[in-house]
Amino acid sequence: MKRAIKGVFLMLLLFFLVLFLNKNNNYYENETILTEAAIEEFERDLKEGKKINPSHYIQPKKDYNNQVCKIGIKCSMMIEKAVNTLLKKILDSIEVS
Repeated sequence: MKRAIKGVFLMLLLFFLVLFLNKNNNYYENETILTEAAIEEFERDLKEGKKINPSHYIQPKKDYNNQVCKIGIKCSMMIEKAVNTLLKKILDSIEVS
């Protein structure tokens, strides 16, 4: 029985770590990069003396999340809350002792 509990706990911990690192890997962090076309349009507008609005040249952020990703993030958040609660209780019991 203890072996099964350890196995489930380790699987949940591994699942949490994979999702946590995936969520926090900053893959889509830099969303203000100008494309070549936007840079050319900006330079053309400068030469023509048009009014420059920086937000006009930045492409809107794309949402790459799908249903599986959203479910994974929700599971990760639930596991994160459970681990935080468990660690707080363990640390509180150690502190009291």
